[in-house]
Amino acid sequence: MKLRFVTIVFLVAVAMIAGCPDKRAPKGPTGTVSGTVKYKGAPVTVGSVVFQNPTTKNGGAASLDSEGKFTISEPMEVGEYNVGFPPPFPPAPHEDAKPVASPLPSKYHLPEQGAVKFAIDKGENTADFNLD
Repeated sequence: MKLRFVTIVFLVAVAMIAGCPDKRAPKGPTGTVSGTVKYKGAPVTVGSVVFQNPTTKNGGAASLDSEGKFTISEPMEVGEYNVGFPPPFPPAPHEDAKPVASPLPSKYHLPEQGAVKFAIDKGENTADFNLD
């Protein structure tokens, strides 16, 4: 009896999930993006890059590597995106590490500020940002 109840609950849950489309899923042509981030000619090696569609608020994000490079391999809808470069998260209180500051001015931190824009086309895109 208990197994039958668990099975029914499981099947109902699967049916509910299958019947709810992901509103964040791309609805048209998509593209991926990779590139580099530089500030005053030097690679930005801390933090991340965030692409956000100003209408749908969908997008993608990736961490910056030691050369200022990033890759967002998840497909995003074709279109214009606001781009932000948030600083790294501070270390957890139990970690014995010092916070790392972003070299970028705060006007670049949030995509909602609209300081940087990039248009994603169908297929692979290269976005090299040279900020000043």
